[in-house]
Amino acid sequence: MKSILAHLEGKSHIIWDWNGTLLDDVDLMVEVIGDLLDEYSLPRITRQHYRELFGFPIRNYYQNLGFDFNKVSFEKLSEKFIAGYRTGLLSARLHEGAKELLNSLHQSKISQSILSAAEEVYLKEQLSHFSVIHYFDYIYGLRDNYAASKIERGKELMREAKIPASSTILIGDTDHDLAVGKALGVEVLLLADGHQSYSRLASKHFKILPNRYL
Repeated sequence: MKSILAHLEGKSHIIWDWNGTLLDDVDLMVEVIGDLLDEYSLPRITRQHYRELFGFPIRNYYQNLGFDFNKVSFEKLSEKFIAGYRTGLLSARLHEGAKELLNSLHQSKISQSILSAAEEVYLKEQLSHFSVIHYFDYIYGLRDNYAASKIERGKELMREAKIPASSTILIGDTDHDLAVGKALGVEVLLLADGHQSYSRLASKHFKILPNRYL
């Protein structure tokens, strides 16, 4: 995690993505979507293939996986996925060193926020489950389970925090995090060991860590 610290100089506010950035849940995501693909007689995908396909909005990702919304609605698929994800969440864990880094930054009086595509009530439950909720001054998730976009919620977070964009950095693991950061006018650091591959992210952004542990 020391490689992340090198990018925080001069910043007083960090906006963290949750899934894939702090929570190491890629394998869980692959397993749950695999079960859903099985249910609808579609081919399962590997972890590598998943990291090349996953993206926002989730509706488009499902279509790229081969789901036909004329046969099963996006809303029904989302409900099934969330149910499977919640069942398997205990098998996930925080990225190694994540809690220690959050604590160190907290002790240094750096403001930390969470901006996630997860539904907000469930997001807070997850943060409590992993014993990290107390590190965050602001917690913003979405209003529903359909993971469309974090941009508007990010703007609301910035208005509430009242911390200048120039003093803020957003840390995430997808090209959507990059789009959110640009919309908020803040610096973005991408971690390429989460839900999207290094090649995908490097084609769109220059400030990227292939591996947070290097």
